[in-house]
Amino acid sequence: MENRKVLFVHDGPMYYNPQNNTYFGVHYDDKLVNRYTFFGQKVTFLMRLKTILHEETKKYNLIKSPQFSFVEIPNYKSIKSYIVNLGPARKIIEAAVKENDIIIVRLPSSAGVIALKKAREINKPVLVEFVACVFDALWNYDWRGKLMAHYKLYKYKKLMKHNAHTIYVTKIFLQSRYPSSGKSIGCSDVEITALNENILEKRLKKIKGSKVPYVLGTVAALDVPYKGQKDVIRAIGLLKKQGIFLKYKLVGQGETGDLEKAIINSDVNDLVEIIGPLPHDEIFNFLESIDLYIQPSKQEGLPRALVEAMSKACPALGARTAGIPELIPEDCIFKPGDIDQICNKLKKIDHFWLQNQATLNFNVSKDYEAEKLENKRRGFYYQFLKDLKL
Repeated sequence: MENRKVLFVHDGPMYYNPQNNTYFGVHYDDKLVNRYTFFGQKVTFLMRLKTILHEETKKYNLIKSPQFSFVEIPNYKSIKSYIVNLGPARKIIEAAVKENDIIIVRLPSSAGVIALKKAREINKPVLVEFVACVFDALWNYDWRGKLMAHYKLYKYKKLMKHNAHTIYVTKIFLQSRYPSSGKSIGCSDVEITALNENILEKRLKKIKGSKVPYVLGTVAALDVPYKGQKDVIRAIGLLKKQGIFLKYKLVGQGETGDLEKAIINSDVNDLVEIIGPLPHDEIFNFLESIDLYIQPSKQEGLPRALVEAMSKACPALGARTAGIPELIPEDCIFKPGDIDQICNKLKKIDHFWLQNQATLNFNVSKDYEAEKLENKRRGFYYQFLKDLKL
């Protein structure tokens, strides 16, 4: 490991507790910091920051690495804040790019775009991680998003066309929609460890003893419409009217007001529970506790939580979105936002189906074991350094 300074740029946010001067993340943790220490001894994260109370910190991943540091940019994600804060944010991002030796940009993100363009301008080594589809995110957000979706698709296609080094989290989808003529690999950012056949045996035993109502679960941001939890809530409401009862538990960060309204409107207060954020280690316990994982997203890359559920031999359903069909069988896929299709899939759940899907999913998850992915990723890291003569 060289004495280089590494800058990781994304929109965030990260979370900060001023009482203890500590930083926390949902998708950011010490494992990610340690991954980037491959390139240098100091790793700086640059993104937005939100302050949290001490009692809230247990919901997030504490970052303890001594090699970690943080640079905050002001929020410019709303129309009002965009006008006021974009200029100051740009100055901070561009200064940080100049000060560091290797730039890692996670896209799509507005901060990442600024950093990538600046890095190219001053010939700084830059590695892109492409993790989601900006078009799907905007198109499935609201009417304002639809106005921007095609423009952003064009801009990101243009941005990626000649990018030199890219890691896509999908095997096929993102590469085909945002192709690059440079070097690239498909490598998920999921962290699956300690896979053994006892996991499958435990799941099959759970299925054998399970009783209705089955418990469904989703791990995703709670305040982003395109994650699709509302569609599942509505489906559960329709099934309830037909005398079919399923429970649904939601894990994730964000405001819950819209989902709470959907729960009330669908008359499923007795069947749907919003748990909120959980530290990453506790998410695995959650995935072991449910009977079926469902990923109803209208925008994704390759959903990390779905792979993690599969590693716990959890049966799964998912929308025909981004990399989801790369993971689960065709008969487990439904059209995004199609509540009737979701209902029909859920009606077919029985012990035999659960057992079959548990076995299939567990075997697929072996392709995403941490050691395999890390070896693939590190091979690309070595190629990146070699190409840039670092």
